[in-house]
Amino acid sequence: MFPIKKLRLFLFIILSYITACSSASDPTAVPATAIPTILPTATATRVPPTPSSSNDPILWDDLQVTMDQVEITQEYVTEFGPTRNPPEGKKFLWVRIRLQNTGQVEMNVPDFTHFSVLYAATEIKPIYGHRNGYTDYTTLGSPIFPEQEVDGWLRFDIPAAAELRELLFVFLPESVQVGSSFSSPNYPYAEDKPTYVWDLE
Repeated sequence: MFPIKKLRLFLFIILSYITACSSASDPTAVPATAIPTILPTATATRVPPTPSSSNDPILWDDLQVTMDQVEITQEYVTEFGPTRNPPEGKKFLWVRIRLQNTGQVEMNVPDFTHFSVLYAATEIKPIYGHRNGYTDYTTLGSPIFPEQEVDGWLRFDIPAAAELRELLFVFLPESVQVGSSFSSPNYPYAEDKPTYVWDLE
């Protein structure tokens, strides 16, 4: 008599053999297909437009936009009196923007969030400034009437080590972000969105 364990093993082998034979002789059996490996697709890197020089105006619709002055400061006096210092490891970059309505109907002032500074792999957005003696861009309001010209300053907190030649100033009239990821020195600009770039030096 076979011990129970050996009998179970013997029956398992016999059943496995019968199953294998019946599968091989069954014409309806579907052979296993290999699952194709999905390879990642390369993401196209979009190169920024050729930068304009400072004081070179661009025209978006009937709005002429000029980046006509740049300053860097280590501190500044606010219009309310106190002196403001930059966060640790930063310095203040000030960019003066001039807007002119060249059309026949009034236009809105673009929101300050449509401007950016690019440094290495970082997009820097403007923040509250209100420097004493300087018109802050955020106070311009709307609208700009035909042939009217207005100007104001934007403040950016940039790394203390950043130099003007390493920075780009960007106007995105229909978007508020340059891209979701960056690969310096090529930036993935929003597709199908107008993008205007200036050198800051």
